Amino acid sequence: MPEFDVAATYATTIKATPAQVYAAILETDFGSHPIVALLMGIRSIPAFLTSPRATWRRLQLAKASGGRQLKTMLSDDFVLLEEAPPSEMVLGLTGRFWTPSGGLVRSDPATFRGVPPAGLARAAWNFHVAATDDGRTRLSTETRVRCGDAATARQFKRYWQLVAPGSGLIRWVILREVRQRAERQHR
Repeated sequence: MPEFDVAATYATTIKATPAQVYAAILETDFGSHPIVALLMGIRSIPAFLTSPRATWRRLQLAKASGGRQLKTMLSDDFVLLEEAPPSEMVLGLTGRFWTPSGGLVRSDPATFRGVPPAGLARAAWNFHVAATDDGRTRLSTETRVRCGDAATARQFKRYWQLVAPGSGLIRWVILREVRQRAERQHR
């Protein structure tokens, strides 16, 4: 997504090969850490208040699928936009993220790079894996959001000011979980 309204990037260095890090990304349960579970639980409160049955069904389906690995996330709301193992993976999501339910809409990989329709925003989330000169691997993750029009951008930016700290904390926890898994495999 070369044009975007908001972006956030986080990175870590891992004592493992790029292939081990990429495998760890695919195997890590992104929702298992207590901090992530708490923050995602807080995020779901507005949805419970506005549509409790649908929200409860959605949470039960996620629980039944056995966790929040990337393969599960791709079968839910995210779409795989690009994959180049073991160096990069890009996921996409379209919706009205600032609304209580998130207003998620199925994304089409073929048209994702275009401007979203008015009233919607598109988020691209990547994992980039690169070998470093010292034999380690640098893992970075970036989220970019593009809004369909100026009014949507204003709404999203207000929402982002509120959730950015929690979103950043989730990214740091995910990077740490992937790092720990990859380094265990490397030993």
